[in-house]
Amino acid sequence: MFELESQIRKWRAHLRSTGSVGAQDLEELESHLRDSVEELTAQGITTEEAFLVSLRRMGDAEALSHEFAKISTENLWRQLLVPAPDEGTRKRQRLEVALVLGLVLLAGLLGKIPALFGFGVVESYPLLYLKNAAIFALPSVAVYLIWRRSLPLPFVLSSAAVFAIFAVVINLYPSYAPHHTEGLMAIHLPIVLLLFLGVLYGGFGWRRSGVRLDFVRFAGEVFIYSVLIGLGGLVLISVSVTMFKFVQIDIGGLTDNWLAIFGGCGLLVVASFLVERKKALIESVAPVLARIFVPLFLAVLLSLIVAMAVTGRAPSQDRDMLIWFDIVLALVLGLVLYTMSARDAEQPAGVWDIVIIALLVVAMIANGIALAGIVIRLSAFGISANKTAALGENLFLLLNLLLLTICYVRFFAGRMRFQAIVDLQMRYLPAYALWATIVVVAFPPIFRFF
Repeated sequence: MFELESQIRKWRAHLRSTGSVGAQDLEELESHLRDSVEELTAQGITTEEAFLVSLRRMGDAEALSHEFAKISTENLWRQLLVPAPDEGTRKRQRLEVALVLGLVLLAGLLGKIPALFGFGVVESYPLLYLKNAAIFALPSVAVYLIWRRSLPLPFVLSSAAVFAIFAVVINLYPSYAPHHTEGLMAIHLPIVLLLFLGVLYGGFGWRRSGVRLDFVRFAGEVFIYSVLIGLGGLVLISVSVTMFKFVQIDIGGLTDNWLAIFGGCGLLVVASFLVERKKALIESVAPVLARIFVPLFLAVLLSLIVAMAVTGRAPSQDRDMLIWFDIVLALVLGLVLYTMSARDAEQPAGVWDIVIIALLVVAMIANGIALAGIVIRLSAFGISANKTAALGENLFLLLNLLLLTICYVRFFAGRMRFQAIVDLQMRYLPAYALWATIVVVAFPPIFRFF
């Protein structure tokens, strides 16, 4: 079955991967393409035929679209892995590699800024490095996306302003024991900046739900690559430290304060580069990962709820348990979004959607248990920054899960299109950024920087 939205997404990704079409030009091309498809289908032509005819209508003005129309979906991503046939594209690819290496160096240098002020040992100032981790790592990703999308000066200036403002705020705010607000900043700042990167990823089309869904998939793929590269880096560091010990040389300081910082801070921009350049590999892996982990997370949540019922233990009795409960729920939502991004919008409802609905329902039950635990702890121990932040996040998450459950049930019953679910969810995402911004900026002074 031909899915128009899926093909447009792949066509858009194909043009982006070549690096020869700017973000604004791409938006104009997509608008012309959609108008042409709509015009042709109104004349009785099938959607698939209208799509191919519309691409060919672009003709010589956009040869890339013409080439896309000639190759099959199955062969598209494989061809993207073949080295570019022309010298101009190969030169741009070499420039991209040089840029990424430079951005890795930039990220590492940002990570060494605390050392200039006497905070050179990571283990001695863990919260300082944690709350600044996003400031160290994500500007390089922002620069890479701006270059990759050929974004104009307003995007550059807004990016510099956003990172500068948050860097100043989180480092000028004082922090007093037990440093709860500082820990909350470390957790929530990456959420704010991640969703800002979504604007850079989408460029002029960032308001479109399809573009936002592309970013969800991009972020998931970057996470996968980052984990794999990070694990490889840990193995490399461990082996290096062990081998040098045999010759009675301790390189622990070098690895901890230089290699780990440069590698950790530069990890995300390298992963972003690999995702952009190697879309073929992840394109086939993404649906497989979703099919594996959705049932596993469903089993974990069900087992956890049953275990609590049997043992009589509840999140309200253990603060750490409540934290991990919320982490699991956040992972579940992320997995649902990743699953959504790996699905063709026009694919009919099936058994797999029952599994998704079951996961959402169980997640809502778990969220209700977590909310009850937070309310109990609020009444027993009073208001604090951590409990207030957790309460807000669980309420946002509960509403999100409820909306998704209703939408999936309506979709399964044939009363709603899947694209409508995507549109609704993509409109909801900024709510998390709003709450995270409140936690980062407003919570420290509200709770007197404790």
